[in-house]
Amino acid sequence: MSPEIVSQLAAAIERARNWCKAGWHVDFGPNRVAVRSLEQAQQLPREFPYREEALAYWRNVQCISDEVVACLKGAQDDLERGDLKAAGNKLYFAQYFERPLEESSRTCKPLYDSFQRLSH
Repeated sequence: MSPEIVSQLAAAIERARNWCKAGWHVDFGPNRVAVRSLEQAQQLPREFPYREEALAYWRNVQCISDEVVACLKGAQDDLERGDLKAAGNKLYFAQYFERPLEESSRTCKPLYDSFQRLSH
């Protein structure tokens, strides 16, 4: 397999693993308070009315991240064994786990598209 896809896959694993830490812009409540990470959500005052919503959002991001990382690591293992079909299947599933976050996370779809382009 192309060294390019191997390095893209390693970068995607690292990026997905850090979605909750690096975060992205998400607004909560009618005053549109930005909460950019799980850590920032955890640091909100307990009396903040949208704290639980922010925590739930970022905990969901963490769950999705865990699933995506598992798929990507599986694809990495498959590539090391030379099983392109299995790797492609895992990359395909990873993009569906990511779908609810895709607009902000932008990790799996570009990787899958690149894999498709380079493996055919």
